[in-house]
Amino acid sequence: MKKQLIFNADDFGLSKGVNLGIIEAHQNGPVKSATLMASGMAFEHAVALAKEYPGLHIGVHLTLTALSSVGGIYKTLTNDAGVFSSLPILTERAKAQEVDLAEVEVEYERQIQKILAVGIVPTHFDSHHHTHFLPGIFDVFMKTAEKYGITRVRMPHPNFLEDKTKTIRTTDHFADGFYGEGVTIKNLKQIITHSPKTSLEIMLHPAYVDTTLYKASSYHLPRMLELDVLTSEELRLFLVSGDYQIASFLDLAI
Repeated sequence: MKKQLIFNADDFGLSKGVNLGIIEAHQNGPVKSATLMASGMAFEHAVALAKEYPGLHIGVHLTLTALSSVGGIYKTLTNDAGVFSSLPILTERAKAQEVDLAEVEVEYERQIQKILAVGIVPTHFDSHHHTHFLPGIFDVFMKTAEKYGITRVRMPHPNFLEDKTKTIRTTDHFADGFYGEGVTIKNLKQIITHSPKTSLEIMLHPAYVDTTLYKASSYHLPRMLELDVLTSEELRLFLVSGDYQIASFLDLAI
């Protein structure tokens, strides 16, 4: 049985440079899945590209940190301008049970409804900064996935799904090491080769760096290196020579 490799590009919609980088990695690389940020500054641009390239399967990148909310101002999630709190603040609040989970549910709904309204039917859910794995928020995430009939999700720790649900599937393994200093062809090959499981999701952030991305994220220049590796002839030959299926979340058996 071939090992399924899901190269999933996060932050679709964050900026035009991000969008174009993801499309480049889809056309000339192994990316078949991306997750869309409803609150991204280039949301409409991403939607137009998604419709132009239907082979790129689109999920929802549920966001509770960075950028502005879709639903407005919340007492425990945003400041008075509707801008989300940082990851450290949200994490501290979640661990202290100080996050209003009803607010999380409302914001999730607003983000999903915004994406559905433009005609995109999501293939899977994940979240920005893995916030769906935080205490309390995980339960809202799972409830929302089941409500919208989403049967495939990202789990940084796949075993956490055991005994939680029989209707939602994730990959056997998740890799976030192709990031920062780990963005090399050698490291990506090692991630793929050393994964012992039958299905693997590799988290990606390919992009062309534009002003919007540069201002919005401290992780910017390495995204161009990611794009270079993903579209390289060396990676193409490596994947062709191996016993791999380049997959999307739709290919995961339920």
